[in-house]
Amino acid sequence: MKKKGLLITIIVLIVLLILAGGAFAYIYLGTDLLKTDKELFAKYAMQMGEQESGFSPSILTDYENKKKTMPYSTNGDFSVNTEIIADTSTDAQMQAVSSMIEYGNNTNITFSGKVDSVNSKVEQDISINYSDAVNFPFNYKQVGDVYALASDNVATGYIAVENNNLPDLLQKFGVTDVTGVPNKIEIQEPQSLQFTDEEKTHIQQNYLLPLFNNFTDDKFSKVENADGSVSYVLSTTNVELQNYAIQMLEVLRNDTTMINKINNIVAELYQDSYDETMSITAEDIDEIINRLNEQNIKEVIVQISITQKDGMTNNITINSDEININFDKQQTDSSVNYNFSFTYSDVTSDETIDIELGMSFDGLNTDNVTESITFSMGSPDVFNTSYSYNNTVSFDSNISIEDFANDVTILNNYPAEQVQPFTVQLFTKIASINQSQMQQIGFPIDTLNPMYMWIAGPNMVMAINGSISDPIEGTNM
Repeated sequence: MKKKGLLITIIVLIVLLILAGGAFAYIYLGTDLLKTDKELFAKYAMQMGEQESGFSPSILTDYENKKKTMPYSTNGDFSVNTEIIADTSTDAQMQAVSSMIEYGNNTNITFSGKVDSVNSKVEQDISINYSDAVNFPFNYKQVGDVYALASDNVATGYIAVENNNLPDLLQKFGVTDVTGVPNKIEIQEPQSLQFTDEEKTHIQQNYLLPLFNNFTDDKFSKVENADGSVSYVLSTTNVELQNYAIQMLEVLRNDTTMINKINNIVAELYQDSYDETMSITAEDIDEIINRLNEQNIKEVIVQISITQKDGMTNNITINSDEININFDKQQTDSSVNYNFSFTYSDVTSDETIDIELGMSFDGLNTDNVTESITFSMGSPDVFNTSYSYNNTVSFDSNISIEDFANDVTILNNYPAEQVQPFTVQLFTKIASINQSQMQQIGFPIDTLNPMYMWIAGPNMVMAINGSISDPIEGTNM
């Protein structure tokens, strides 16, 4: 009986030890308990590229795939607003620019139409609106490889080009050098950008892990935020980051696998104009390393923060004396919102540039999705310009788009002797309409257009303020 009791006791102890071991494994592998701040920083940083726990949720991927496989209607607008913060009261140039910018602020583009991606068909009614009474409406239509525009104010029927035999088409317009022009423009995801599991492991073992292991545990810390999220922070310096970059380049210099991978990507991206001079060699990497070694940069603290909430990575920030970068994702059952901000402050001149990008998708679990994109850039005390795009996508399997009838003129099908004078007449007509409409709204330069101020306006303000020297160069850029 004693032996039986002892045996039962041993069995119970073994079972308890097994259960305890399983619980310990779950605590270590399945939760954040017992992990160091350094390990947790790595864990949530690696999650950024994943779907459900990172920045690419499947609900958004499903929506993009739905747009490729189901017809839908669109209804949206695009507008730009530039606010001049600098004092304009005593500067005649700034007052004139401010007046022209206001015309740009009052101009917007509205559109509505249908999209059938499966059959490569698009039909949109678009209007450039200068005021309540003055606008320029036109139609855009695509059927297969034929892309066309039409406006009752300009010509009867659609004027189109076919995405085929493009070098010949350009020569009809008078272009003499068509070297490198593809026969057809095709937008495809480069296959070389796809990484195999072996390549991912190679990058992780030879670049990421050695780099990460160089940081000691005391450089990492944890911050518990008021909203319940937790941030894991790496505190380092720009000099350390540059040294680590040099170490990675020294590895790359002797890594033929990765050099070949990079060159394959470049060759595919620039396939029509690629030549051997564009390929990267070990000597090129040596040159970059030498440049970095020659730089004498002032050492500043750099903090990199990875934030998670409920096990999902939703924010990354990078902060230093001059640069602040923030990328944030918020997600619900039916929406995904992204916000990116970049601020650069020149400590020597006190000049600051702010850039923000916001993207939101609401109603993703319905047949009516609202897309919003806002982009803004500016400089405190000088100007701020915001670009706004809004669109409502409504899925409907009954949507259909008719083929072109006999109302389309495809320029590819005509000789240069007809194409060139026709396009001259076409643009002359458009310029004449634009001049008349500019006079109607009172725009001071009737050979231009308020939309030009969407880009040129901020550059003119910065030039007058002394932030840049050449507004034309800035606008072209």
